[in-house]
Formats: sequence, C-alpha cells, structure tokens
Amino acid sequence: MARNSKREQNDWMLSESKKEQSETVFQISIFFLTIAGSVLAAFLYQKPVDEIASIAVMSGVGAGIVWFLLGKCREDKEFLYDRAGHINRFFFLYLISLIGSVLFPLLPAGGWPYQVIFIGLMLFSNQMTGICAGCTLLMISVLLQGGEDGLFFIYFISGLVGIAVFSVLDEAFKIWTPTLISLLIQMTCLSLQEVLFANEVFSFQMFFIPEINILVNFILLMILLKVFRIFVMNRERDWYADINDPEHPLLLELMANSKDEYFHAVHTAYLCEKAAKSLNLDDALAKACGYYHRIGIIRGENSWERVKDILLANNFPKEVQEILQEYLDEREKIVSKEAVVLFFCDTVASSISYLFSKDAKIELNYHQIISAILDKKMESGLIASSNISFKEIEEIKNILAEEKNYYDFLR
Repeated sequence: MARNSKREQNDWMLSESKKEQSETVFQISIFFLTIAGSVLAAFLYQKPVDEIASIAVMSGVGAGIVWFLLGKCREDKEFLYDRAGHINRFFFLYLISLIGSVLFPLLPAGGWPYQVIFIGLMLFSNQMTGICAGCTLLMISVLLQGGEDGLFFIYFISGLVGIAVFSVLDEAFKIWTPTLISLLIQMTCLSLQEVLFANEVFSFQMFFIPEINILVNFILLMILLKVFRIFVMNRERDWYADINDPEHPLLLELMANSKDEYFHAVHTAYLCEKAAKSLNLDDALAKACGYYHRIGIIRGENSWERVKDILLANNFPKEVQEILQEYLDEREKIVSKEAVVLFFCDTVASSISYLFSKDAKIELNYHQIISAILDKKMESGLIASSNISFKEIEEIKNILAEEKNYYDFLR
C-alpha cells in the first residue's frame, strides 16, 4: 500500500509539473501576443511611429500586470469560481477579447461590448485580474481609435459595475438582477457619451447605437454565462456529487478496510451536512469532510500526512484539503466554521455509537447528551481560535438533537 501511495504521489507531482509548465506558457503568450497584436493593429491603422511605440509600451505594461496577477492567482489559489484554476480558459477568452479590442475601433465608439469582456475575464480569474485585463484591452482600443479620454472611463465604469454584481454568484446562479443592473448602468453611461456630449440637436436617433450596444451585450452575456455555467459551475457541483457518493472508490476501500470506520464516515457526513445547512455554510464541503476525515486509515494510519497524500493523488478540492488539515494536523488550529462542524459531528457520532455499543437498547436524552458533549469540547479550548459564535454553536446543538430518529441507525 505504501508503494502504491508513493507511486500515486509521484504521478500527481508529474501531472502538476506539466500543468504548471503549460500555464506558464499561457501567461507568457498573453504578454507577447498583447504587444504583437496591438503593434500590428497600430501599423495597419497607419499610426505614426511614436504612437506605435507608445502603444507597444503601454500594452506591454498592462499585459505584464496581467501576467503577474495570473501567476499570483495560480500560486495562492485565488481564482474566484474556478477551483482548479484553469488558466487556459482565461487565456482563450483573453485571446478572443484581444482580437476584438483591435477591431473595435472600426465600429462607432458607443458600440463596443466591453462590459461583457470585463465580466468574462473576471469570472475565469478574479476581480483584480478581470479589472486589469479589461482595462488593458480597453486602453488598446481607445489608443487605436484615437478617441477622447472620457470614452475609456465610460466603459471602465460600466465594466466595474459588471464585475461587482457578477462576483457574488452562487450555486443558485441567479443572474437576472445582476444582468439588469449592469445593462442599466451601461445604457446610462453610453447615453452620456452619445446624447449629452453630442454637439447635435436632440433626437431619439441618438439612442440607436446605445440600444444596439445593450442588445449585443445582452446576447453575448447570455452566451458567456451559459459557457461559464457548463464549464465551471456545473463542474464544481459534479465534483462534489462524485466525492460525496457513498460508493466512491476511496470509501469502498475504507469499507473493505474497516466497516466500522466506513459507517462512522457515513454518519458523520450526514450530520455535517445537516449542521452546515442550518448555518448556511457550504453543506457539500462539510459533507465531503465528514466522509474523508478518516480516509488515512486505508494507508495505515489516519495522520494528516497520509490523508494529504490521498487527497492530492485524487485531486480533491482545495477547500476540503484545507478543512481537513485544520482538523487533523496537530500544528494547525481549528478556525473555520466547517472544521468546527466536523469536530462536533465526529464527536457526537463517536460518542453515541460508543453508548450503543455498551447497551443497544438504552434510551438516551439526545439533547442533554449532545449539549454535555459539545460543552466539554468547548471547555477543552480546541475551538478557542475559531470564528464560530455561541449562537451558531447552540444552533448546532439543536439540529443534532433533532436527529433522534437517525441515531437509531447507530445502534
């Protein structure tokens, strides 16, 4: 088993090395393609040599910032939605947007769909990277078009609004309110450009370009969100659906090793899910931690080092690894609420199972027993550094005590 574990770890390290190399290539490509694309476009637009040089320097600085931020995202795992941090997704969206940025000057200034670009770049990275990448491309378009500085700020503001309202998406994927807000701000900003600052007699025809822009933005935004949901949001849900399956290969291996440990994991996962839902936490994350908090047993001992090797070899979500490290690593302190939930549920499941092992027919006062168990654990000081409140602890006590019918499965 130790040999298999070592082989799995080596395979994982090799795949991670290849992934890191490919991601570095993507980052370098973003830098050089941005400079080359903007310079070539400036040449084709017949810009003077000094303007071409200026565009090259400015685009290079902007692309360099994006390069740095992507590297930081990858190193610190700061991708907003994409847990696996697929830089290739960001790269292809950036490449399409770069092509658009050098073509937009051929369109009327009020017809550029930059709000969608800002939102898309943010969704596949994070807020700061999305802002900087969007600003870099917008700057290229404005410099190539030779327009007023106000044009940059109009699209910049609408892009910021788009990033702000779409950076709080959750599994429910409620998109209509953010879409309405972002498009209304976009319409307002474009109306300022096309109507208030126009040296013409007012007419409703002035709203034609902003209206077309809003329509195009809406269509592109729906396409973007559809792609995002398929490749990111649904993948995340499928990820947890897979590892939270009681018949997952690792759990079956645990059952083959020890049926008692397997059923304890199942019971702990159930209680973790219930408690997490009552606190509005990530119940799928808590459930996964309940299932795998003793998975190290299949490698000989349930130390954090053994558990870490298994999680890494099977590409478990970073959040699961972090919670289990808090819980299992003696050098770490229990801080997160999910780790506290796991701590309490593991203890309750173990304690009630122990009581039933002594007398299967015993009648228990679950509320009294669970309160006593959790109070004792609190007095131990093990969760003194956690960010959970006393109100939330009382909520956990109540929700666990309400599962009296479920505890019959532990007899």
